[in-house]
Amino acid sequence: MNYSFIEGTSPSNWLSAGRGGPIVDWDLKSSLDGLYVAGEQMFSAGDHSYAASTGRYAGRKAAAYARQTDAGTVSRDQVALEKARVYAPVHRSDGIDWKELHAGIARAMQLWCSEYKTEKMLRIALDSLNEIQEVFVPRLYALDPHKLMRGIEDLSLLTHAQIIVHASLARKASSHAIPFYRIDFPDTDPPEWNKFLTVRLENDKVRTGELSLKYWGDLKANYEARNRDYTGVYKGK
Repeated sequence: MNYSFIEGTSPSNWLSAGRGGPIVDWDLKSSLDGLYVAGEQMFSAGDHSYAASTGRYAGRKAAAYARQTDAGTVSRDQVALEKARVYAPVHRSDGIDWKELHAGIARAMQLWCSEYKTEKMLRIALDSLNEIQEVFVPRLYALDPHKLMRGIEDLSLLTHAQIIVHASLARKASSHAIPFYRIDFPDTDPPEWNKFLTVRLENDKVRTGELSLKYWGDLKANYEARNRDYTGVYKGK
């Protein structure tokens, strides 16, 4: 899945600038062509007004994209694999409930990816999450649609937790701004780490990259250049 996220290095900093999310361009399109992002799913999301304005903007851009794009070919193999993954819990008669899976993910993050982190702790966190994915996810079962929904939420939480740990391993410095603290790298906000880190899954391998703090460029110029039909701002006027 070639889908890039900008770092979110703590599960508890939802209201700070450290909240991660998918990388988007000036149309709010993610690195997965055709997928647009808005609201609280975005990096460093804001309040209701933020959600409303980005939702309207992303919807307008997505509609324009759809109008000029031919219908794609449905990958039946991909659909079949996803249906098998989603409905697997209802085909089991016993195993572990969604609450147990939820508690296991939470406990692993509380123990090994808490406020103060080290390389060794983060490696244990990653091993624990991988064990949950390999051993306990195949035992997840659901007796009704509600429990199936909560179980699928847990699978997303597990992926989110793994992203957080990989981002935490990649940032080898502490930062007040995120906030993020590594005991083994106590220097806070050193100049060489004044940047964002990105995480993506490529050919089943996690890849990390980086972006400058103001990678979006000039706000006014970029917005006007990409929304001339909407704002009435044209070159030379």
